[in-house]
Amino acid sequence: MNDEHSSVRVQSLDERFAHDPILRERLHPMADLRDDLIARGGSLDAVEERVVQAIRLLGQELLGTVAQTKADALAGRARQEHPEAIADIKKK
Repeated sequence: MNDEHSSVRVQSLDERFAHDPILRERLHPMADLRDDLIARGGSLDAVEERVVQAIRLLGQELLGTVAQTKADALAGRARQEHPEAIADIKKK
């Protein structure tokens, strides 16, 4: 590994993902896909294409989850700060 790209991490990936089992489990199939394609003699370009697809899909899902979490938190805070704004009034 090139020294200029290496960094000292406080936690290993295992330690970081210990608190996010869903993400950890999502990464295993990507590694399995890579290993399987290489074992079958797939070209590096084909391996890269498939793994990048999987990473993009995971990224979209993660961003969607983050956005939903933030929206839920903001809605909860708004309900607490302004309970009168969310009155259940039956429409006539």
